[in-house]
Amino acid sequence: MTLRVQFWGTRGSIPSPGRRTVRYGGNTPCLEIRTEDGWLVVLDAGTGIRELGLSLQERSDGAPLEGDIFLTHAH
Repeated sequence: MTLRVQFWGTRGSIPSPGRRTVRYGGNTPCLEIRTEDGWLVVLDAGTGIRELGLSLQERSDGAPLEGDIFLTHAH
């Protein structure tokens, strides 16, 4: 099975976006995973979910979005 993974946030519990964190990112955990058949799986919904959502809207070209969201922890 082939999966495509994109990290939209990797920070710990406190977001800190800005020039000092641009290399590794300042958003809290959010991962986009795509299966071979294109199914969307989102792991966690940290502050990176905002950028992911904007990207998904842009890529969907108005089509409905479907997928699964799994939360590994809550704050």
